[in-house]
Amino acid sequence: MKRYIFVLFLILFTLTSCGYKAVDFSERKESGKLKDVYCLEKISISSPEAKLTDTLYRYLSSSIISAGYRLECSKDTTRYLRVYVGSVNTYPIGYSQSLRASVYNVVINVNVKVENRKREILLNKNISETTQFFGTGLRADIERRYAMEKIGRLLALRIFSMISNIHKIEKNGS
Repeated sequence: MKRYIFVLFLILFTLTSCGYKAVDFSERKESGKLKDVYCLEKISISSPEAKLTDTLYRYLSSSIISAGYRLECSKDTTRYLRVYVGSVNTYPIGYSQSLRASVYNVVINVNVKVENRKREILLNKNISETTQFFGTGLRADIERRYAMEKIGRLLALRIFSMISNIHKIEKNGS
């Protein structure tokens, strides 16, 4: 009996300390979020950028799911998300004593479109995000990849905010 109580206590302690939170889908059903099914239809990048497409798919998919919507490209899809990356620019902004660039600024310009099933545009926004990274030589390439990850997270937060409020935008627009 003592062992049973100890195991129960251990499980309870583990679940509370790891940040486990039960999800209440009844609240999401009442708000109508589970009715909308998003399809991350397209991510277009105008310039070749290593791993940026994969990074954006990963973070944007996560933001749709975190907003409480289903992510599925099927006959049930009610919203289509398209992301067009217009430009990704890297500028040196800091130099070492030997006049080699060591601090860089990365700027990404993105157009986000959300369409409904009838292909009416519900949202059309241009977003620009900026981040910095440090490094020279090979280390700069590695740090640049981390900077792209950070840009992916920043864009995901912005898009999460937009699609979470799309019902308000839709009501004001019609």
